[in-house]
Amino acid sequence: MTVQGTYALWSASAPSAGGSLQAASFNVEMDGGAGVVMMEQPDGSQGTVGLATAPLGPVNAGESVYAGVKLTNLTDAGGTFTLAATAGQPVVGGSLAPLLAIDQRAVGGADLAVCSNPALFTGPAAPALELPKGTSGVFCFRVTLSAAANAEGQTSTISIPLTVEQKG
Repeated sequence: MTVQGTYALWSASAPSAGGSLQAASFNVEMDGGAGVVMMEQPDGSQGTVGLATAPLGPVNAGESVYAGVKLTNLTDAGGTFTLAATAGQPVVGGSLAPLLAIDQRAVGGADLAVCSNPALFTGPAAPALELPKGTSGVFCFRVTLSAAANAEGQTSTISIPLTVEQKG
């Protein structure tokens, strides 16, 4: 068996001025009404945002409270694309977990006040929040405590994972 080929060696050089390379930032800002947090922290960890329910206050038996989180697409990447944000299944901790019902809705715009409208929670929920570059959208949440609950002095935590991915 024989292998044949051609080998060439170039020994030429040409000067070149230094250039710069800039990586794009995939920045998504979250605001739950109590301050702005980036979805990814400078150390690479996930951001956590607390949702403000004020002035609505605590949830009472048989009633609902409303809150929301505004997401803003601040990416500086080139090209035209949209981010799709989804809210995952709520994880409820504490003794009130079986007594709480959580509903969520995706709404265009940047106004968290829209979340306090009970009519928003009728009809089907949108599967994702579409965020073109430079725009905002809101995930609204309604938390309802069972009318049969005796929850005085009890607390629970609700965690809702948010996922954002690039769409074409």
